[in-house]
Amino acid sequence: MHRDIKLDNLLIDISGDTPVVKLCDFGVSKVLAEGDTMYEQCGTPAYIAPEILLGCRPGGLGYRGFSPDVWSLGICLYAMLFGTVPFKASNIEELQRMIVKGKYSLKKR
Repeated sequence: MHRDIKLDNLLIDISGDTPVVKLCDFGVSKVLAEGDTMYEQCGTPAYIAPEILLGCRPGGLGYRGFSPDVWSLGICLYAMLFGTVPFKASNIEELQRMIVKGKYSLKKR
């Protein structure tokens, strides 16, 4: 699990016939065994998945699998299409509330 997918960690290799997207910066990545539960909150705040925020709260049940990386990839795709991340706030607590609610709008281009 990469745990910090964001635009800064995506590279495009154009050396071959077809451009290839590559992932870099595996500083907080983790190898998982099936059924592993994680309790660490890591990653870039605007890209972090709601299951991480909910699972890492006091009394939280942790989080499993690779769905947080899929969420972060979705945030990257949104940012590539609209030029900004879908969740923006003036402080981290407000940002986390917005992510957990999952409400965003599709901006006009």
